Amino acid sequence: MCSVITHPVVPLALSVFLPEGTSSSALLIAGAVCSVIPDLDVIGFSFGISYGDMLGHRGLSHSISFAVVLATLLTLTLFRDAHANHFVVFLFLFLSTLSHPLLDALTNGGLGVALFAPFSNERYFFPWRPIEVSPIGVGSFLSARGLQVLWSEFKWVWLPSSVVFAVGQIIRRYVYS
Repeated sequence: MCSVITHPVVPLALSVFLPEGTSSSALLIAGAVCSVIPDLDVIGFSFGISYGDMLGHRGLSHSISFAVVLATLLTLTLFRDAHANHFVVFLFLFLSTLSHPLLDALTNGGLGVALFAPFSNERYFFPWRPIEVSPIGVGSFLSARGLQVLWSEFKWVWLPSSVVFAVGQIIRRYVYS
């Protein structure tokens, strides 16, 4: 998995493409939270749920179905009275949530991601996995290994996301003005 500080970078980068009048601090915060929520599945370890179980780490909460359900629930509750297009809000929250398992599928550790849960618990990785997997737990992260992870995330997530954001800003400035 990527670290908790890196997952929100993707929705923040994508936010530049939200139509005028759609973006709000509430929506950006919701997108950032959606991008880290899948990793709440690590609490399952405390309840004896093993890593490879459907409810284990990178299981159901890392699936496309979970992203659809979470985005739908948030759109219909938190943003039901928003003046923004509800489909755009849903799509932003869906992509924010889905960015998490897609980044995890680019890491070099773990058992893979159950993208198609609950219909299948098969775990997937992308063929190219350049991102160093982040250790679970703060103690392990505050080490030389943590610095390797941050450098990897900087190269493979932060820099590309910055380019996406910059391109989006340029498009906004010259296309919509």
